[in-house]
Amino acid sequence: MMSDETFFREVNEEIRQQRVHDLWKRFGRLILAAAVLAVIAAGAYVAWREYQLSKANAAGDRFTAAVDLADQNKPDEALKQLQAIAADGFGSYPQLATLRIASIHARQGDAKAALEGFDKVANDANAPKSLRDIASIRAGYVLVDTGSLDDVRARVERLSGDAEPLRYAAREALGLAAWKAGKLDDAKRFLQANRDDPRTPQGIALRTNVVLALAEAGTTPETAAAEAATAPAAAPAPAAALPDTPIPLDLSSPPGSPEPTEAAPDAGIPPAAPEAPAPAAPAGAPAAPSN
Repeated sequence: MMSDETFFREVNEEIRQQRVHDLWKRFGRLILAAAVLAVIAAGAYVAWREYQLSKANAAGDRFTAAVDLADQNKPDEALKQLQAIAADGFGSYPQLATLRIASIHARQGDAKAALEGFDKVANDANAPKSLRDIASIRAGYVLVDTGSLDDVRARVERLSGDAEPLRYAAREALGLAAWKAGKLDDAKRFLQANRDDPRTPQGIALRTNVVLALAEAGTTPETAAAEAATAPAAAPAPAAALPDTPIPLDLSSPPGSPEPTEAAPDAGIPPAAPEAPAPAAPAGAPAAPSN
């Protein structure tokens, strides 16, 4: 005999099955359509990712080829390819190409064109922040030679804070611009921040020490130029003091590289003078007694 518990369990099971059947009959097609759409969407996303990756690879190859031309001292061909990338490149490559174009102009001495390129990237809201900051630093360095201290401040002062990754270059640009403007206190403030930071890159640290020493001595570019113009020319060394064998110098080494430790044999040591012969005795003089 069936118990009440068994009876109610079977009735509940039939009711659940009927509800599932009714739901499937009502929404089954929609569920199948949603599943098919999900599969299609996943496939489309994968295909789109592959397409984007292929475009990025092609753009990277174009940019690398253009940079190689610039490194091979072919600026005209490099500029032509970089300008094409800047016009129709993919992703961040147009901004990278614009930066490279500005760098070529700076190398060629066209400060105006270089500054326009750097400022264009620095003010491009679509460019990544890292590229905008680099462009601002490069513009600041150009303006150290061609602009005013206020021009340099407008580009790089926001990047000189302790939390900024480009603070060392920003402080150097500000210090150089202040020193050139004769504002020695400002120059010392920016340069001392680099000198006192043990993480300052070596190249910037070396340049900082040189300019900071001049600023602390009260020397400006004008006074340094005046002192160089009025300084007497160094007298040439006597001929007898010059070495017979020249000391070899490696002129291909960059400034600051150590000189060769091994000089030519006897370099800098004048040859010994030959021993003078004894004077001849006058005619008729007695000969020197022999021992």
